[in-house]
Amino acid sequence: MLNLANPFTSNNFDVTASIQSSANRCLPTQALNDTALVAEGGGQRGIFTAGVLDSWLHAGFNPFDLLIGTSAGAQNLSSYMTCQKGFGRNSITSLSRDPKFFNLSRTLIGKHAVDLDWYFDQVEKADNQLNIGCGEERLRSRQLLFTATKADDNSAAFFAPKRDNWLTLLKASSALPILYKKGVKIDNEYYVDGGVAAPVPVEEAYLRGAKRIVVIRTVPKDSAIQSPWAHKLKSVLCNDKRCPKVLDLITHHENAYQRTLDFIAQPPSDVEIVQIHPQQALTSRLVGSRPEWLNTDYALGFQAGLNFLQQDNQHSIKHGAF
Repeated sequence: MLNLANPFTSNNFDVTASIQSSANRCLPTQALNDTALVAEGGGQRGIFTAGVLDSWLHAGFNPFDLLIGTSAGAQNLSSYMTCQKGFGRNSITSLSRDPKFFNLSRTLIGKHAVDLDWYFDQVEKADNQLNIGCGEERLRSRQLLFTATKADDNSAAFFAPKRDNWLTLLKASSALPILYKKGVKIDNEYYVDGGVAAPVPVEEAYLRGAKRIVVIRTVPKDSAIQSPWAHKLKSVLCNDKRCPKVLDLITHHENAYQRTLDFIAQPPSDVEIVQIHPQQALTSRLVGSRPEWLNTDYALGFQAGLNFLQQDNQHSIKHGAF
């Protein structure tokens, strides 16, 4: 019997205590073959995904043998695999709102507008540290992949994290082009945000053998294809030589997104795709979200996760799946 009570509705919820207690309960769980979870990015809109995954951690639900995340989705899947309920929420509401993290004017003096170096330095500190050892233990029976985009040709890359490169791969998956300058160097190649080439890597999950795919989106199901961060950059930077690069990124991202939507709309006959998404546009933004917006969207995600568990419990009874 799934315990669907919501411990996050209380204003007195202690994120740090929840992270610690969840880590202590981290035990391997059995994964079902050919079952995948895909998590979209979206910057601070990833607070919705954090809510979904926290509801599943609270219920002890993780049947997936393949998990693929892009950018903020990769970060949320990390805390899901390390059993750290509240970790993703705390990272978004605290770290990503810190003035040290984002300052667009820094590009004018040759620095990162999005300071991922500072961000992941904070993640490595004791109070915010991912329990990567727990994640490695759980990955004995499943595979976790982070998407990134090869900077020189905009091709998609998929990396399996290990203890010694976990945070580096997360940084690469989250490195917004231009906002984080050249990107992240891995094996003599530079990589940027996975959302450029693989914003919602559903097809990759299918190509790797998944027959049942759950997709967590951070936009409503029928949202128009758009790259708000890239269009904002276009308006700011089109007076210098970087404008053609921005335009190329916009086009590449939007083409990739359209291919994904087409695949979801008309998948192969041997795969089932289930989407979890907000019913309307989230209040949260890529960056610059207010605390009350984030709290509201987190609650929406948590409830969406509970709704999925209730519906999927009935599916399991009927079909013996999940």
